[in-house]
Amino acid sequence: MIVSQRSKRFLRRVAITILLIAAVAGGSLAGRAYLRWRQRPSATPTARLSLSPRETPGITSTPLVQPPPTRPTEHSSRGSVHADESQATPSPISHQTEGPRRPLVQPSATPTPRGVITYTVKEGDSLWSIAARFGLDVDTLRWSNEALAHNPDLLSVGQELIILPVKGAYHTVQTGETVESIALAYGVTPTVIVDYPLNNLHPPYQLEEGQKLIIPGGRRELHWPKPDLSPDSPFAWPVVGEITQGYSEKHPALDLGAPYGSPVYAAQAGTVIHSGWARTGYGYTVILDHGQGVQSLYSHMKGTWVTVGQKVERGQLIGEIGSTGHSTGPHVHFEIRVDGQRVDPTDYLPAAPPH
Repeated sequence: MIVSQRSKRFLRRVAITILLIAAVAGGSLAGRAYLRWRQRPSATPTARLSLSPRETPGITSTPLVQPPPTRPTEHSSRGSVHADESQATPSPISHQTEGPRRPLVQPSATPTPRGVITYTVKEGDSLWSIAARFGLDVDTLRWSNEALAHNPDLLSVGQELIILPVKGAYHTVQTGETVESIALAYGVTPTVIVDYPLNNLHPPYQLEEGQKLIIPGGRRELHWPKPDLSPDSPFAWPVVGEITQGYSEKHPALDLGAPYGSPVYAAQAGTVIHSGWARTGYGYTVILDHGQGVQSLYSHMKGTWVTVGQKVERGQLIGEIGSTGHSTGPHVHFEIRVDGQRVDPTDYLPAAPPH
């Protein structure tokens, strides 16, 4: 068979093309075999090498030595809207190499209440503002600081106050006291005292003299005598106490001093015509109408226990001794008014105030 020169050249080109294709295919197979050999398990880790400094479509080039993981920054942790989440590299804190998987954040134990702190009174402070600052009430401050128990107005700049972590009372153990007797005195159950962490009490709950105990929710009852009804007198004394300021033209009333929280009673039967805060500087005030143009007024009280329109009897509880409004200490400002005029209460009361 005679083959022309042109045909020979064509066949030669076909043969070269086939050889080139075979060479490329062989090189690819060899490369794959080499990769499989490099990826086999090895006891000694080796640095990953790049086959080519140039990137090939579908294959991501890897540097010669992997850099150590870096702490993620705020910018890097945000990611990109184009990022493929399945391709994300796990952060070092969540990477587990061995052992059981643990939560990233360990659950915390029940927090222990903050301890008892000391607060130094500053200019402009009042018992009410200090109580509000620490989420307490005035009674908690009173029953935590003996100096304030009977007179909450004894507050001065630089004075140090005990601040409890909860509403309640702070008790100093006396000889012979038990958890049960202390709980009874403050109106709580013994478990309230023994279960409070800061008291650090353990069975059999032996107390020592001078030991300090926090009484959550505890309140001390003030046992104060009740004045005599004095039925032979136009009015009875509204409180057991002493006259701290008498009647005069400049002070047409009696100021009757008594411990803070002492009960205040109606001096005569009547109808409540005012019960609440007075804008005249009297603080919490109750006014009773007794008929025939006679009224009695009780002010600077801690609060009121009656409502407008209520009928009260002689000797009925209407409030408690306080120091609200323009007051210099715990007392009740007591007035008797006849036809709108303030008169001397001692003309209508028994001879001497009960003590």
